[in-house]
Formats: sequence, C-alpha cells, structure tokens
Amino acid sequence: MQHQFVITIDENTTKEFALNFLRNVNFIKTVKPQKDEAPEIDEVTLMCEKALGEEWLSEEDNRWDKLL
Repeated sequence: MQHQFVITIDENTTKEFALNFLRNVNFIKTVKPQKDEAPEIDEVTLMCEKALGEEWLSEEDNRWDKLL
C-alpha cells in the first residue's frame, strides 16, 4: 500500500535543504517536488465559463443585493 503526503515548508527553509533532508529519510521511497505552475484548465471549463458567468451575473441575482 502506498501513501502520499503534501508537505509545506516555511519560508525560512530552502527548497534544496528540504528535498535533501527528505531524500535521506529511510522509509521515503521517492521525493517529487511539485511544479510551481498554474493548474491545467480543461476544455469543458473554458466552454462553460461564459455561460456560467452570464447566469451568475444576471439581473435576477442582483435583486438580493437590494434586499441586503
């Protein structure tokens, strides 16, 4: 059975130090740094974006702003 964890290091620790430390722990099989790039957006999300934006920003939704 394989378990995966996300480890967040503080700003005072360098990435290189953390990676070297984790690689030297006996029970850790692999260390794969996460890429600092934007997540991929699939085609369906892009196609729906305009339609959802229009629905969310409709006049019907603005009626709640007047009540509050």
